[in-house]
Amino acid sequence: MKKIMIILLAILCIPVSSFAISLSTLENNPNRYLKVDEDSVNAMYLDTYSVKSIRYAPPYYTLSAQTYYVNYKYCMIASNSVIFNYDYNHSVKTTRKQIVLNMLQNNKTLTEDAIESNVENALRKDSGINLNYQLQDTWTLIGQKIKGQAGDHENIDISYDSQGYALAQNIFHSYYNQFF
Repeated sequence: MKKIMIILLAILCIPVSSFAISLSTLENNPNRYLKVDEDSVNAMYLDTYSVKSIRYAPPYYTLSAQTYYVNYKYCMIASNSVIFNYDYNHSVKTTRKQIVLNMLQNNKTLTEDAIESNVENALRKDSGINLNYQLQDTWTLIGQKIKGQAGDHENIDISYDSQGYALAQNIFHSYYNQFF
């Protein structure tokens, strides 16, 4: 009986250590952890295995995923649970179609530059994407958990051509095999 209890205790302790994430884990598993963006101080990774559909009601979609933000300056990794809400009425494809239709109806010259400029302006006004995220855990770059960091929660509209927009596009592409 004592051996069974020790074995059960050992099994229960295994998952605690398996949730740790390190920079080497993120970098050495590119099929699972997609690097979405990077600059001199930060890198953002998407766990492509974690992407799930919460709502499929075209033109509205909701996808969830796990993301990791690496901050080299502070030598830490933060994991976030993210939920993106998409309104396909504001997707690049739908916006482009609407812009072209409006330009034709108003007898405007259809040049690629004019179309792209109008699409960009429309998406800057409303990208059609909203993000809800929650900070879950933080680790050092070598995978040691940092205590007391979980819990921050925020709900924000995503700006076109931002880091969040790039993440939303990659999550949508990961699930639907097309960009939003």
